[in-house]
Amino acid sequence: MLPEFEFHHIGVAVCNIDATAQIYAKAGYSRSQTVFDPLQKVRVCWLTRDGSPTIELLEPVDDNSPISATLKKNGVTPYHLCYAVPDLDAATAALRAIHYAMVARPQPAVAIGGSRVAFFFHKDTGLIELVEPPALIVT
Repeated sequence: MLPEFEFHHIGVAVCNIDATAQIYAKAGYSRSQTVFDPLQKVRVCWLTRDGSPTIELLEPVDDNSPISATLKKNGVTPYHLCYAVPDLDAATAALRAIHYAMVARPQPAVAIGGSRVAFFFHKDTGLIELVEPPALIVT
């Protein structure tokens, strides 16, 4: 990624947040509360453990959720990496200059304290999410 991108989390599509979170808890992860994001049509919780990447579990609330197709095709799977960026608009321009396609326009994310997020795809790196400051994880 670009130098100003700071790794934020790994997004994992799941069928059942509670079942998946229980498995991570056995590995020492702590779980946040689950929140509903009406724009993305998902339930979200965060898993954290000292010295390990933060994991975002996303469960679709219906078949219109953007991750429903991912689950149908691949089952439970990590499906995006997220990077915090100092300026979402500048980062968007930089990614477009190196042939990333925006697949979801900037919008506020409930699970990240209302910070704007946007999703991009590149055939050589897959799906990435960008989040602007303050990028607070809702616990």
